[in-house]
Amino acid sequence: MDAQRALLDELMGAARNLTDEEKKGFREVCWDDRDVCGSYMVRFCPHDLFVNTKSDLGPCPRIHDQKLKER
Repeated sequence: MDAQRALLDELMGAARNLTDEEKKGFREVCWDDRDVCGSYMVRFCPHDLFVNTKSDLGPCPRIHDQKLKER
């Protein structure tokens, strides 16, 4: 089921199920948005490098999306 959702999102976009009112406020996330982790886009996010160590930084507050990295 998740594979079908992913395929539909890829073909029709993430806003495919939104109503016209919801689409007015919707904006696709781009790779250069402030909410996207720049370190992850380049190579590695420091939050992901030190998981389960003394230097663990916790979860990254920014977006990590492989699809944005591929674009």
